[in-house]
Amino acid sequence: MNYLKVSIRAVLAGTVFTSLSLAADTNRALDAWKAYAAQSGNPDHARWVEEISKPEALRLAKEWSELRGYDAYDLIDKAEIPADLKPGLKITKDNADKYPWLKDYLPAEHLAALTSDWGNIAEITIVPTNTYYMHEGYLKGTRELKEKGVEIQISDKGELLYPDGSYALMSGAAATAIPFLDPKNGLELNWDYVAHSVGTDTLDFEPIHMRACTPDGKIDVDYKADLWWWHYHNRQNVGPMGEIEGKEDYIEGGSIFFKEPYDIRGLAGVRQRYPEAGKPDDFKVFIPSLRRTRTLTGSDAQDPIASGLELTWDDWRAYWSKTDVDNFEYKMVGQGFILASPEVGYVYDSMVWTENACNVKSLELELRPVWIFDIIDKTGKYMYSKRRTWVDKEFYYMQYHMTWDPRGNPLRNWDDVRAWRPSVGDAQWKSVIVNNYVTKRFSSLNMDSQWEDREDRVSEEMFDVDQLRDYQ
Repeated sequence: MNYLKVSIRAVLAGTVFTSLSLAADTNRALDAWKAYAAQSGNPDHARWVEEISKPEALRLAKEWSELRGYDAYDLIDKAEIPADLKPGLKITKDNADKYPWLKDYLPAEHLAALTSDWGNIAEITIVPTNTYYMHEGYLKGTRELKEKGVEIQISDKGELLYPDGSYALMSGAAATAIPFLDPKNGLELNWDYVAHSVGTDTLDFEPIHMRACTPDGKIDVDYKADLWWWHYHNRQNVGPMGEIEGKEDYIEGGSIFFKEPYDIRGLAGVRQRYPEAGKPDDFKVFIPSLRRTRTLTGSDAQDPIASGLELTWDDWRAYWSKTDVDNFEYKMVGQGFILASPEVGYVYDSMVWTENACNVKSLELELRPVWIFDIIDKTGKYMYSKRRTWVDKEFYYMQYHMTWDPRGNPLRNWDDVRAWRPSVGDAQWKSVIVNNYVTKRFSSLNMDSQWEDREDRVSEEMFDVDQLRDYQ
C-alpha cells in the first residue's frame, strides 16, 4: 500500500467540522446499512441494522460525534474516494486488476492473499462504513477532561500524567477516557490506543479457540483456553464499579487458562501493568508439567503464548508491549483511509472461515478513516524492528496492524473483527487473522465472548496466578 500517497490524498486528521452530519438527528451509517441490507437480503445484515437502529446507539453516535467534532462520513465527504469503492463490490483474484486504486486502500497483505496458496482469502466484499464510539464511561470521562480543560501530559519518560504529575490511567476521569481527541504526534496517538485498551471494563472469552496452521492450510495444533482482562480503575460499565481492591499498583491485567490440548491443560498466565516507565510488568506463568510458577521478563513476552501460534504475549490485541521511549520511537507517518474488517462481531462474523479455520472463504471490509503510526525499535534486540498501526479516527483502536523483523522483512500482520455492541458502545472480540510471512504459517483466533453476568463470572482469582492454577 502507498501509505504516504493515501495520507496526502486525504489530509483530514484533527480537522474539526462545524457542520456535523448527526446534528439534524440523522445517521448516515444507519441509512447506508438499511439500503445495503435490503439489497443483500442477508439476515445477518438485517440484524446489524436492528442493533445500530436502537435509540441508545443513535444517541451515543451523536454525542461522540459532537465531542470529536466529526464522524466517519464527514471525513469521507472531504476525500476523493474512487467511484467503484462502494458497498456491494466483490473483489477476487479474477477481477482485482480492474481496480488499480486497491493498492491505496487494501492492505498489501490482503491483496496478496487473494492469489496466494497459504492464508488464502478467496473473496472480499465491501460493506457500508459504520460509525464507531466507546461506552458511556469513556464518553463521560473524555467529555469531563475537555470541558474542564484538563491537559493530559506526556513526561520525558513517556508516562501519561495529570497536570499535577500523577498517573492519568490510575484515577479519576482520565482512567476511562481518550486523552487526546486530536493527537498531534505518534506518542499521543499511541496513548489514545493504549487508553482505549480493550474497550470494556471486563473482557471474558469462555472460550477462545487458537488454531496454529501449516503453510498448506492444515491444523498443526488446536488450542482452547479461557481468557480474561480487567480494567482496574474508574470502572463504569461492568461490575465491580469504581476501583478494584488490591490493584492500587497496577493499571490493568490480563490472564489466560489453557484447557486443550490435554498435554498443556492447566497452563495459566497473568500479566499486570505498572504505570511507571521502565518498570516491567508483573508477569507470571504457572507450568503444570513442572508444578511451579515462573516469573517472566520482557524478553519472554516476545515468545508465542503456546507452541506453533503466531500470537505472542506482546501481541495481545495486536499490540500490548509497554510504552517505553527509551527503547522505542513513536512516529506519526500518515493519515487517510484503509479497508478494514467491520466491528460487527456482536451480531455475526464477517470473516467466513473454511471448516478447519485455516483459510478465509470470504472477508467483509469497510472504508475507515485512520491515522498511521510506527513504533520503531531503538535497541536492535526486539522481535520487531517496526510496528505499523492504522488507528481508527472514531474508535481510537487499530483497524489493521503490520510488523517487520529485525532484518526489515515483513513478519506478522493482524486483522480482527471486534464484537462491538452499538447500544452500549463496549466491545470484545469475534475473530482474528494472523499471518507469519517468513514461515508462511497462519493462526486464527475465534472468541466466544460472554456478555451476561460478567460481574459474577470474572473475579480477582483470575488475576492471581496462584489461584488461577486451580481454576478447573
